[in-house]
Order: sequence, then C-alpha cells, then structure tokens
Amino acid sequence: MGYAEERSGSWRARWKLPSGKLDGMSGFPTKKAAREYANDQEAKIRAGTYVDPRAGQILINTWINTWFRSLDLEESTRENYRFLLETCVRPFFAERTLASLTTEEINEWERDLVKVYSYSKATAKAARSRLRTALAAAVPSRIPTNPAALPRASGKRADRRVQRVLQKRRAYATPLEIVLIAERLGVLAGPGVFVQTVFAGFTGARWSEILGLPPDCVHGDTIDLDWKLYELNGHFYRGRPKDGSIRTVDVPPFLQSLLRLHLDDEQRIIKCTCPAEAPEPYCSGGSYVFLGPDGGHPRRSTFSRRFLRPAADGLYPAQSGREAAPVVASLAVGWPGIPLPRSGSFRGWQPGRIRAAGVNSRSTRAALVEHGVAQGVAAEELAGLTREQLLDRFVRGAYVPEDAATACWLPIMKGLTMHGFRHGHETMMAEDRIAEALRDERMGHIGDGTMRAHYTHVTDTMRGELVEALQRRWETALMERVELERHWGGTPAGSALPLLEGLLQPFRDDAVSKIGSHFAPRIGQRRERKRPIPVRIGL
Repeated sequence: MGYAEERSGSWRARWKLPSGKLDGMSGFPTKKAAREYANDQEAKIRAGTYVDPRAGQILINTWINTWFRSLDLEESTRENYRFLLETCVRPFFAERTLASLTTEEINEWERDLVKVYSYSKATAKAARSRLRTALAAAVPSRIPTNPAALPRASGKRADRRVQRVLQKRRAYATPLEIVLIAERLGVLAGPGVFVQTVFAGFTGARWSEILGLPPDCVHGDTIDLDWKLYELNGHFYRGRPKDGSIRTVDVPPFLQSLLRLHLDDEQRIIKCTCPAEAPEPYCSGGSYVFLGPDGGHPRRSTFSRRFLRPAADGLYPAQSGREAAPVVASLAVGWPGIPLPRSGSFRGWQPGRIRAAGVNSRSTRAALVEHGVAQGVAAEELAGLTREQLLDRFVRGAYVPEDAATACWLPIMKGLTMHGFRHGHETMMAEDRIAEALRDERMGHIGDGTMRAHYTHVTDTMRGELVEALQRRWETALMERVELERHWGGTPAGSALPLLEGLLQPFRDDAVSKIGSHFAPRIGQRRERKRPIPVRIGL
C-alpha cells in the first residue's frame, strides 16, 4: 500500500515497484493527495498498466525526432509526414512533454488549424492523424494512453453525414464521358493524351502507374503494372506501386490496337529527359509509354490546370488573379473543334478577334502549313506561300473572323480528377457483375481479409467476361458518340481528332454492326445492335 511522507514543506508519494524497490514523486500540497497518488500507482502495477511517470517527461520535439528516424516508409509518404509534422505539429507542441498533453487541448488545436490558421479541414485531420501515430508509438512505454486518439463516432454527427454524402458524390466518368473528355484532351494536347486517358478509364491504373509504365511491360493482351513514377520535391522517383500492388491487367482488343498505334508512332518520344546523374531513387532517364511532347513526365497539377480542367469543366481555371475563362474552339474541322488561345473572361468574351493557336514566330514552315490545314485551309492554297507569308497569315496579323464558326465548350463532368477515372472503372466492373476477386486484383486492392476473399481465385472465365464487357462498353460509347453528331449539327460533323475520327468511321458506315463482334467465335452467337438513347452533353 502506498504512503506519503513530508519533505521540505510539501509531501512526497511513495510506492513499491514490481522489482521491490521504492519509487516516489514529490511536490504534492497535502498528505492526502500524495497518498492517493501512491495508491493509484500501486493499483496500476497490480493491473499491469503501470507507466513510469518520469518516462513521459520527454519533450514532444525530441520524441518525434526519435520516432521519425525509426520509420520505414515510401519516399512520398515520408515527405507527407515531414510536411505535416514541421508545419502543423512542431510549432504548437515542440516544447511540451508527452505526459502534459490532453485530449481536450488537441481537439482545440485541430479546430484552430482551420479557424485561426486557415488550413483546410482535410489538412487539419491529416495533421492530427500524424500526431496520433507518433504518440501511439509511446504507449504504453512512456504514456498510458494516446491523447490524440478520437473515440469512435466522435464529432458532429451532421459533419460525418455530410462527409459520407460528399464522398459518394465524387465524380466518376461513364464510358461515353471517357471518350468525350479524351477527345477534348486529344485536341488540346495531342493524340498520345487521348490514348493515355482511355487507358486510365479502361484499366483503373493510378496516375503514378500510368506515368511509370515502360514499353517492355506491354504484352499485347496483358499489361504488367510493376512500376510507378511519383512527384517529389520537383523531381520524379521510380518505385513499386502503392502498397506493393504490382499486378497484371487484361487488355481488351480496342485498347491493344490503340497502344500498338501509340507505340508504333515514329514521332513519339520514347526516352524521358531526366538527367542521367540523378541520384537514387529519382528517375535518371528511361523509356516510358506516356511522356509529354518534349519528353518530360507530365506533372499532375500542370496537367490538370492546362488540360483536364478545360476538357472536363469547359473552363480554363482561375489562377494568379485571372478569372476563369471559357474554352473557345473553331469548328472548321469538326467537333469538338480546335481550341483557340485563352482570351477574355467568362462574362466579357465576345466572338471574333481571337488569335489562332498552335503556332508562334519560331514555328517552321512545315508546322505553319500543318496548322493551316488543321484550320480547314486547303493545302493547295498554302503550297506557294513562303514562311514569312504564313507567319503573316497565322501568327502576326491573323485572327479568327467574326463570322467564323466558333463555340464555347460546355461542361462534361465538373470536378473530374484522374482518380475519378479509377472510380469509374471500379463502378463499371461492379455494374457488369465482375467477380470481386478479379476487381480487387485489377484495382490493386489488398482485399478485405475475409475467408471468402481468401478462398476465391481468379479464373480465365472471369478474365474473359471482363474483357468482353470492356470491349462492349467501348463499342457502345463510340456508337453513342456517333449518335450525338446528329444532335450537334453543323458541318463538318466528324471529330477534330484524326485518331478518333478513324475509330468512329466504321460505326457511321455500319461496318461494325454488332457489339461484341470481336468475341463472336468464342461466344457462338452475335448480339443485335441496339440504337443508343441520345444523351445531352455539351461540346
């Protein structure tokens, strides 16, 4: 039983450790308070929950340094931990001890990150999560409980409900929307980005896995997703996919053809421009399926701002004091048109007086002629013009006339992200009743750990059904795209992207009359083609 003893005008609590030695704690104002504290310590020793009170006196700053050095994390995860700890945790708790923290204090800190310091709720939540992880490593050796832990179902019920609803509202693309957005991206950034977008929508690959795909992992009807390229501190590092989820995905025939055309393109840049002397684990040069027009790796933020947001939202996003502006396209060569340079604002834009896009004063004569043909000018008309005359026409003084056929792109799916294509692919497989084991394998998910998941195996029949379903969805999307041309009107009505125009033509000529025709020998029968219901989607 614990006891108290008077010492220099205050009281000291004394109790016996499991080893038989006496321990104590000074500084209590009364004999009763010291005795109660000593009895509490002996009760914890009997219950097996005793923690040395002095062990929790270590500074949080010191503990975080010790704990962080022991972590074995991905480079990107380590950088995320470092950012949140340095910006949100250390400035507030660096000189505090582990034992001095309380749950109420941490709750107030998380609220102040949002209300006082203007961090987003997601950042504040992530910062608390990192602090909770760091403190959890100190339990029970230094502190008995984790003051940053949240009890289950804590917080406002309304906030949790709103979060669940917004989570369900995350934008994901249907096959037709994948085709329409990929078409816009193709005319904005080139046919390679069209193939890249279709690849994302029909494989469910992560953005980093798309960037890190080397040509030697493409095997015709299968693709090995063995690598990723991830942005870190302005560079790209090469590593294995998230959670080590390397996998082989099955490729439907249409995607095989697109990848073959993409890889066989003689003008496509194969080698990236990363410096050969880059240290590990950063990319030091290599061959990749999807690269930017200059051989660099596309950056997520730049790609989203310059291409994905205009294609999905129909607007160039506001930035650096410039408000959002509509994407204005010339319809001289088909839908959705050739985008013209950003000009004016959404409220103030008027047709006419917009400089033609795609060329500048450094462009070669061949590039200027190619641009003129893309704008609908006959090649014979340009054959006798010099480079200076072409510059005068398309760069220096050339503007789209006021009577030219132009249009503003309407939204297809506002807020869509590259991760949204992954959500869409999972949803497509669920609608097609694909086995969960194959869905988890294709998406690179770990699985739910249940006995059912342990005993369910992926078979060739499952893979065949998935490939057939994806092929059917692609052909249906192309037929719906052809059907939309009747409602858009105008001349010409074809696609402004030559690659997609070639894919659409058989459906206009009814040369492809049966969905699933690629699988007719295996299925044994042909399905009747149904006319799709027209869908109202803007340019």
